[in-house]
Amino acid sequence: MARESGARFVVAILVLSLLSTPSLADDDAGTGGDAGDSSTAATSLPASNATYYGNLTSGDEDWYSIQMPNGTALAASLHGYSTSNDFDLYLYDSSGAAIDYSWYADPNENVSSNGTSIGGTTVTLWVDAFTGSGGYTLDIWVFAEPQGPPQDDAGTGGDAGDSSSTATYLTSTNQTVSGWISESWDTQDWYNISIPADHGIYASMSFPNGTSSNTQLALIESTATYYITNDYSAPYEVTSNGTTVAGDSVFIRIITPSPTSSTGDEGYYNLTISLFSTSGQPGSSQDDAGSGGDAGDTLGTALALNMTGNQSTFSGWVDENWDSTDYYSVDVPANWTSWASLSWGNSSADLDLYLYSSSGSILDSGAGYDNPETASGNSSSVGGSTVYYRVNDYSGFDVYYNLTISLANLSDTPAYNQNDANSGGDAGNDFATALNLTMANQTNSTFHGWISDSSDYNDYYAIQVPPSYAIQVNLSWNNSANDFDLMLYDSSQSLIDYSYYDNPESVQSGSTNVSNSTVFIKVESYQVSIWGSGGGEGNYTLDITLLNQSEVPGLNQNDAYSGGDAGDSIGEATLINATPVLSYWPGYADSTDDEYDYYVIYVPVDHGITVELDPGYTSGTWFTLSLYDNSNNQVDYDYYSNPQSVSDNGTGTLLGGTDAYIEVWAYSGDGEYNLSVWLFSLDADGDGYYDEEEYSCGSDPFDNTSIPADTDADGICDGLDEDIDGDGVDNANDTFPEDPSETSDNDGDGTGDNSDTDDDNDGWEDYDENSCGTDPMDPGSVPSDIDSDGLCDQVDDDMDGDGYDNNVDAFDQDPSEWNDTDGDDIGDNSDDDDDGDGFYDGVEEECLSDPLDPSSVPPDTDSDGVCDELDDDVDGDGTTNDLDSSPFDPTETTDTDGDGIGDNADPDDDNDGFQDYVDAFPLDVTEWYDNDEDGIGDNADTDDDNDGWNDTSEEDCNTNQFSASSVPVDFDNDRICDIVDPDDDNDGWNDTVDSFQFDPTEWDDLDSDGKGSNYMDDDDDGDGWDDLEELSICGTDPRDEFSVPDDLDGDRICDNEDDDDDGDGVDDVDDPFPRDPNESKDTDLDEIGNNADPDDDNDDWSDTAEVVCETSPLDGSDFPSDNDLDGTCDLIDPDDDNDGWFDAEDAFPLDGTEWVDRNGDGIGDNGKPLTTMDHMRLNPEITIVGLGMALSLVSAAVAFTVGRRRFGDEYFEDHEDSEYDDYESYGDWDDQY
Repeated sequence: MARESGARFVVAILVLSLLSTPSLADDDAGTGGDAGDSSTAATSLPASNATYYGNLTSGDEDWYSIQMPNGTALAASLHGYSTSNDFDLYLYDSSGAAIDYSWYADPNENVSSNGTSIGGTTVTLWVDAFTGSGGYTLDIWVFAEPQGPPQDDAGTGGDAGDSSSTATYLTSTNQTVSGWISESWDTQDWYNISIPADHGIYASMSFPNGTSSNTQLALIESTATYYITNDYSAPYEVTSNGTTVAGDSVFIRIITPSPTSSTGDEGYYNLTISLFSTSGQPGSSQDDAGSGGDAGDTLGTALALNMTGNQSTFSGWVDENWDSTDYYSVDVPANWTSWASLSWGNSSADLDLYLYSSSGSILDSGAGYDNPETASGNSSSVGGSTVYYRVNDYSGFDVYYNLTISLANLSDTPAYNQNDANSGGDAGNDFATALNLTMANQTNSTFHGWISDSSDYNDYYAIQVPPSYAIQVNLSWNNSANDFDLMLYDSSQSLIDYSYYDNPESVQSGSTNVSNSTVFIKVESYQVSIWGSGGGEGNYTLDITLLNQSEVPGLNQNDAYSGGDAGDSIGEATLINATPVLSYWPGYADSTDDEYDYYVIYVPVDHGITVELDPGYTSGTWFTLSLYDNSNNQVDYDYYSNPQSVSDNGTGTLLGGTDAYIEVWAYSGDGEYNLSVWLFSLDADGDGYYDEEEYSCGSDPFDNTSIPADTDADGICDGLDEDIDGDGVDNANDTFPEDPSETSDNDGDGTGDNSDTDDDNDGWEDYDENSCGTDPMDPGSVPSDIDSDGLCDQVDDDMDGDGYDNNVDAFDQDPSEWNDTDGDDIGDNSDDDDDGDGFYDGVEEECLSDPLDPSSVPPDTDSDGVCDELDDDVDGDGTTNDLDSSPFDPTETTDTDGDGIGDNADPDDDNDGFQDYVDAFPLDVTEWYDNDEDGIGDNADTDDDNDGWNDTSEEDCNTNQFSASSVPVDFDNDRICDIVDPDDDNDGWNDTVDSFQFDPTEWDDLDSDGKGSNYMDDDDDGDGWDDLEELSICGTDPRDEFSVPDDLDGDRICDNEDDDDDGDGVDDVDDPFPRDPNESKDTDLDEIGNNADPDDDNDDWSDTAEVVCETSPLDGSDFPSDNDLDGTCDLIDPDDDNDGWFDAEDAFPLDGTEWVDRNGDGIGDNGKPLTTMDHMRLNPEITIVGLGMALSLVSAAVAFTVGRRRFGDEYFEDHEDSEYDDYESYGDWDDQY
């Protein structure tokens, strides 16, 4: 009943505590409540300048959102809270990313959009009370976002394009254009210009504000993929020299920051463009690969080559400055490959050769110092695709080269005609595709294969090893120049053994148990690398031997009667099904191959475990024993005993009801061991208390009615319990040691403190003292109550009783003051300057500033002591406000162009788009340049460069009207520039039909060879035949390029006068094929020339086969011998009788029914099988082993009979089937050998 009354009392106290907790009503930003507590619940505010008030408690947060109008930015200030508080302010964009924050400037945190464009988006402000509580003031300013000046790039009236797709087009003339660029507002200007035929381009940029590396001028090819050239510093210059851009367009890009810089520039630039003739410059008349022009400069423009055969040579030209790169493309048929060789005659030059795949990846390269350089696709899958060859001029001028490209059918190579291990194909190239091998007999077999360091690096084989067997593999090859490697892997594909440096190479399973598992064999010819040659290619032989290991103890284990080896880790522990009390378990361990044996055993509830290991620490063998719980924690161990012994008894860890783990560690040596396991009860009388505990508590462990006393039922008997009543206070310090509800009596009144409402007897109840912050256990510590209203100051909302709550009362202990606007500790009622801004409240009222806002002070722009509201000249510049264009700026009085910027600060006073420092006429809106400095602006000046040619003529003539050194070309000096003159040489022939527009003596060039037909050309029609020769000898028309003499062999002798028309060195009278240069002989008279005839003597053996087989391909009576008629002559046939045995191993190489003669009687074993004696003579070791086993069987039979009498029938009924049936296998020995 007493406990129930106490509980009710505590509940009552809690209710009163909740009811008396002070609370503050929030009115954040005038909403009448609390602002949102997250970004998604933020309180919306208007996008205008305003001041808001709010309240925070420690850990609280207020969120506000503002929808920003287009073209606006924002700043905010958080202030007006106590310096003892730590409030923070954050600004986020519409995605939730932080724009700005302020943490450490209490009590005045400030954030702004800092140049981040937020116009047209929603931003959020987060006010966070990191520590402390109280009110705050939030000021928000919304203002116009800064922008760049109005642009007129290249006279377009706006900004030039910002990408290649929006580039501003320029006319194909020499010109200078102006523009503006900025790191903040306009980072890129793109221009597109078409280049006339036979022309190149040069561009330079004047950029006074440009800094090195921060701005880039770039010339980019027409696909906007590659730079032609670029420049990062003044003078900014780019040119198309070294590339072919004629007849195409290019991009000019100006960018800041540049691709290599994080900071940029801002200002006006002038871009000057000059187009120059490429006629006559190096490389202007190329004929790469007979194309009549330059090979492509990129993969995308590569020149496609037409391969007329398996090998073709193409000529080309490169130059380090004018044309450094040529690209060619070649289509490679399926199952074919390609390679190339690059050579050149200029020994001082260095050319490189690269081979690319169809996707543009480099497959191979010759980029060293060789001549020729080579590149090959032999090791890559290039068949059925297009590959690219790139000739690169690393150094050298005017270099002519020859590029020889070859194609080959991979189907004709050994790599595509393999017969690894007689499989009819290639062995697998990885574990997943390994070729399965079947042993020809139980112990050894030989296999043959082929491998290559360029096309078949690896051959993988898999073989099943029988139970109780190990494996050894030898690898050999005949070609001493090759270097093959051999590796052996287990069934999990882990490396067992390897051999790299021998011939033969040899690997073994060794101590690794591979019995009854699959192993993998890897034959490798390591690949060719840039550091040297590879392993080569060729045939190899694998000799595989299986080794019987049935007598090795480590491979025939029966640990704990499991039928094998116990687990090698706790996770693989072998289960022991032991039952109380004692059981025995055998095992085997080896410090080399079987270091650990782990066992798991279930220990019954209320039981303990003891394990003994014999032997343990001996002179010949050192085994150790450890015991672990089911969390892998070691419970006990024994290292230096014999036998070793471990137990959970006395360790403090009881394993009953859980799995225990036993570890046997072969520290050194090997051998068999025995484990003895005891499972024993921990509670003899079954009363629920372990015997060890009853001994300690004084009860009888063998009497189940005698149990330890335990007052608090905590499982610790009272005799051992330091806290009998279980109240958490030890008996020595407990005033009420047997009362769990009481531990102390502070005032000694006999009532425990838990029940006593006034523990210190000072007249204030404990609850009130706790609420008021005094010590309820100290009678000298009592609450303060300033206004004596019966409420202590700590819980009194208005401790001075002036009608203002403490949280808003700046003087909560002074009833005559409650507000202190400027925080100077003088109440506003007494303070002449409430906001502490240095201005009396009366002055501020007269000057229209707020006397309660320290940020609102009377403005006095000129600091003359008269506030602006009363001042006739606000900025104090001597010009009255009504006459001053900038009445608030003492540095400005005049604004010529009326743009709102005074002339002193205006970079462009006349607002003509040109800043004053570059404007020759800064106050004349119609003029800005005076190129020739003649005092006449370029807009009004008809000859801007004063070179005697008016600007209109220079524009028509494509010369620079601003450069006196750039004047129109006028070949005939008729004052009509050549570009518009219809007859430049004034010979009466219009330039459009005049082949020599600058030679008044020539106008006709029938064959377009650059030589005039009037005087210079000996071959007018350009057909390669001299005009006189055509007329007088061959009777063809010298002015008709299609009328040429017949000349089959191209020896420049007409056929009607040529004794050997086809030029094959055999006169027509002796040549059966007088008009076929590839044929001059037909041995078998089948009207097929010997060169094309695959069988010149018509004996049904190809010429190639006869050469290989060493018979005459021109004698039909001389042909190869072929014993097995398989189409492969015996000379090269590895198996002449086609019986599956190579001749080198075949005792009867010409007899398809015989191949082995193991007894050497001259008769094949198939026709005359081996006798038993033959087997014994051929296998003496096995014969001796067999006889030994037979004797062992006799001995075992005798021992079995004697032993049966000693042990009785029951023992052998349990063991004879499982332990002795294996000997039946030896009955088949004679059949095997």
